Amino acid sequence: MSAHRPGALLPVCLLLTLLLSAAHWWRAGQAGVALACLLWWSASLRRAAWMRPLTALLLLLLAAEWFLTADQFIQLRQMRHQPWLRLALILTATAAVTLLTALLVWGSRGRRWFSRHAESAGAQALCFLLVTALLLPLLVLSPRTLLLERFFPGLGPLQIVCAALWGAWLCRRLSDRQTAPVIRRRVWLLFSLVFFAQFALGLAGQSAFSMSGEPHIPVPGVIIGGALYRGQPGFMVALFTLSVLTAGAAWCSHLCYFGSWDQLAASRTRPTPHPHPFRLRSLSLLATCACALLLRACGAPSAPAVAGGLLLGISLVPAALLFSRRRGYAVYCTMICPLGILACLLGRLSPWRVRRTSTCVQCGACLRACRYGALDRLREGREPGPSCVLCRDCLSACAHNGLCLRWAGKGGNGLAERAFVVIVSALHAVFLFTAMA
Repeated sequence: MSAHRPGALLPVCLLLTLLLSAAHWWRAGQAGVALACLLWWSASLRRAAWMRPLTALLLLLLAAEWFLTADQFIQLRQMRHQPWLRLALILTATAAVTLLTALLVWGSRGRRWFSRHAESAGAQALCFLLVTALLLPLLVLSPRTLLLERFFPGLGPLQIVCAALWGAWLCRRLSDRQTAPVIRRRVWLLFSLVFFAQFALGLAGQSAFSMSGEPHIPVPGVIIGGALYRGQPGFMVALFTLSVLTAGAAWCSHLCYFGSWDQLAASRTRPTPHPHPFRLRSLSLLATCACALLLRACGAPSAPAVAGGLLLGISLVPAALLFSRRRGYAVYCTMICPLGILACLLGRLSPWRVRRTSTCVQCGACLRACRYGALDRLREGREPGPSCVLCRDCLSACAHNGLCLRWAGKGGNGLAERAFVVIVSALHAVFLFTAMA
């Protein structure tokens, strides 16, 4: 066998061990874990380098499970004075095969098999673990947050693995500056479509598509106004704040279900100079807060108040998209959305910043890529403005590496950008797979 061909031994051994484990979990009533084992083997056929250490870790955990199961059954049969030696040999042999497969994965055969996209392996593995760490507590504390758990109880682990695999794939694609702008827009639009599809199904009476039985009102202004009207922040405000403090204003360029449509409309036209991004949004924020507080002070019923906010928010979107298409920048996001200005202001508390480098030649490529009016100040030799939403399109457009993403002023060698991609990919995966929770 040639050195560059990995052969079929490892995938066959991996299939055997995961099939045995899937059968064990299925018999134990854990259908989600069983299907996740089979999904993991299917994903391993893509031979991505990031899967190698996690596959070895998974096999070690499965081997430990076999040993624990053997111990439990042996004790149970001894208590009942039943024969146990044959069972012990079978389960111990299964655990041994699982350990041997783990050694194969970690050895030279594993390195040859899991060899693709090694340059992003570390970031992808971290992203997978981060998505898993964010979703596992939901499975334990609030299983209905996961859509599969609502329709098929017990399949929550499968949804978590699907989300984590998606996050790892997205992390690799966003790490490549050449493909990042297109991929970001596509997956962002996908998230918006999934969100509004579930919202429409909720309105049509399919309450299972919403954890609370009532769909959230998908208007950014209502998130703020509703919190002030109720006198309590609520889940969406907490989620928004945590996301912005973690990933900065990237909420507006990766996670907002309205923003994707604004970006899509603006990208159809070459951008024109942006007129003062914060002025109109400041007025919009003040008007939203004032109306919510006034309605609360007057004791207005919640139904008309919510309906009014929903009608106003939805009516503004078509008009904004029309202007976005004409002007070439995101009109709704940068001039109307009250949540957007909060994202930019709170984003200043996060350490992520786009900064110029010494190789900038002021060619203007970044100006033509920006749809948020954040780079107009570069004409004066200054840093990007506070309306930057960390979309990184400007970094991809610059052929001279004249811009970089930094964390607290550090990481100009690309480390900060890789960490940022891990975080936004993980957040996107979590949001996509819990869209209308």
